[in-house]
Amino acid sequence: MRTLIIGCGYVGKTLGQRLIALGHNVTGILRSREHNDHLARLGIRPLNLDITQKSEFKKLDGQFDWVVIAASSSRGGNEAYKKIFSLGSQHIAQWLKTVDHTSVAYISSTSVYQQTNGEWVSENDTDTPQNITTKLLLEAEQNISEAGPEVAILRSSGIYGPGRGHLFRQFMSGNATIECDGSRYMNMVHRDDLAEAIILALKLVGCRGIYNITDDEPLTQLEFFKWLSETTGHPMPPFAPRPNPATRKRSTANKRVSNKLFKEVFGFKYNHPTFREGHTKELDRLAEDKTRLPVNP
Repeated sequence: MRTLIIGCGYVGKTLGQRLIALGHNVTGILRSREHNDHLARLGIRPLNLDITQKSEFKKLDGQFDWVVIAASSSRGGNEAYKKIFSLGSQHIAQWLKTVDHTSVAYISSTSVYQQTNGEWVSENDTDTPQNITTKLLLEAEQNISEAGPEVAILRSSGIYGPGRGHLFRQFMSGNATIECDGSRYMNMVHRDDLAEAIILALKLVGCRGIYNITDDEPLTQLEFFKWLSETTGHPMPPFAPRPNPATRKRSTANKRVSNKLFKEVFGFKYNHPTFREGHTKELDRLAEDKTRLPVNP
């Protein structure tokens, strides 16, 4: 089978390796050539293409059985979001309508839920406060959904894993602070669980729709740091005022995202059902890396 990964970054590389192990021929799209050699070493055929330029899609050769769309704005501002999630999704949808494929997975974000009172949210909760980011994400979902009957929209929560996790890295470097009273909820998913969820969604072609991909246990920032402090023996971070929403890039939403629908429809079981399993593994990896460091004579 031939699989195309549009946006072959942190998750895409892991996904590509797993698909290759399943016998797939995998092509990974990147905007720049910077990481081409790395993809090639993993067995993924790199292809440089700018999804914001319609003419670029002429570079795509032949047909693909599976298509995964995991494009990101690389933490850009509103203009970058507009180009990727509005214009880019339009171009991808137009291309999808011209080619044969059996299954499509679009990786969206639980950032579409902007509730602020710590309430539980599910895929049916469309009554959510709107901002420019939310509108663009929902527009992209709509564009891709209309491209064909075999599209699964997977809304991922905050992705963590080897070398990734903003608050975790801040804590380990001693630069973390607890926002306000630490009561804001966070929702996480391990990179490897997201990759497995994507593969399962692609396999079950008939299960189109929108699904949240997030682990079983939303937790507050305070709970996260308390666990890390108890586990590592490092001191708790200091408390700090809540940042001004107008100046911060990260979401100020406060909600608990339910993963019930995806588990029920697909029979999916998380290998990292809570943050503890994934971060224990990361702490073990860091400890092992530390023991491998050369000793100065």
